[in-house]
Amino acid sequence: MVVKVSDDSGEACLALFNEQAERIFGCSADELDKLKSQEGEENRFQQKLKEAIWVPHLFRISVAQHEYMNEKRQWITAKAVVAVDFAAKSRLLLEEISKMKTSQ
Repeated sequence: MVVKVSDDSGEACLALFNEQAERIFGCSADELDKLKSQEGEENRFQQKLKEAIWVPHLFRISVAQHEYMNEKRQWITAKAVVAVDFAAKSRLLLEEISKMKTSQ
């Protein structure tokens, strides 16, 4: 699955494998495929996609450059996806601030 991600520096298209997609969408690729094929007024596939929009995640990525027909292409693959833990990040920042105060 390919998704478009963005931050304050720009945006990129990432290739996700099943494990990473499960962390973002909360279900497997097979389940997403089943939801996509279902018809009806209540489209669960679209709902799953909307639930994932603007949810912050941390990505560990790898970038590889390939050449195809004399054209260079860049493949960005997500190796790991983790939901942002704002409480842990805040504690870390507070520790860093207190270290800066004690060193002055």
